[in-house]
Amino acid sequence: MINPKYLLISLSVFLLVGFSTEKNGPTPPDTPIALVKKIIKDVTFRKVSDQSDWEKAKVGTPLNDGGEVKTGSNSLALVLFTDGSGLLRVRENAILHIYGKSENRKMNKNTIIQKGLIGFEVNKQAEDEEFKFTTPTVVASIRGTDGYIEFNDIDSLSRIYLNTGSAQFQTLTGEEGTIVNGRTLTVKRDGTYSLTASTPEDSVRYQSSTRTNTKQVILRTPNGDIRIEYIDDK
Repeated sequence: MINPKYLLISLSVFLLVGFSTEKNGPTPPDTPIALVKKIIKDVTFRKVSDQSDWEKAKVGTPLNDGGEVKTGSNSLALVLFTDGSGLLRVRENAILHIYGKSENRKMNKNTIIQKGLIGFEVNKQAEDEEFKFTTPTVVASIRGTDGYIEFNDIDSLSRIYLNTGSAQFQTLTGEEGTIVNGRTLTVKRDGTYSLTASTPEDSVRYQSSTRTNTKQVILRTPNGDIRIEYIDDK
């Protein structure tokens, strides 16, 4: 599912980290959980939630446990987990928080979506390894699938669409269930949910979430050229 070149990058990072830690010990707190692998336009980050200011993100910016990423209008960030387990496409006007704990060569991960749409590709996880997505209304446990998860902070509505595979979920009211490909989960602010057949609109939205191609416009000015990069959604 994930492009082999991303896995190769992840493996290299993982090996470098591995040589600096004990064989079966927990990951040191300064070891990155994920890396920012691509940036389009306005992408910022914070090392921790209580950091006062957002910093401009760069390609290769490490995200440790508790790190945050925020995208602006018409912006995009690709976030790759260093163990090669997942790739996130953070679409415009989104905020997410990355958490992870590694021990005995396995990493439990939780991505909290504060707002916005996140496209994801997650490789199959080990039986005792977790990869979770959390919004204010639902928690989803993913084990090898791709799709998107979205939280609308205006109406507090969560939506999860799977292109392949399945996932377990639990709403804020404690109701549990399973979502499979071909079905779309919608969770309201009060925790009530519906599982419906996915619509063509869901599929189009998913396809849009996977696009990371860009185009450039060059503006000629007396003071030099200005390059503007934007997302090609066609």
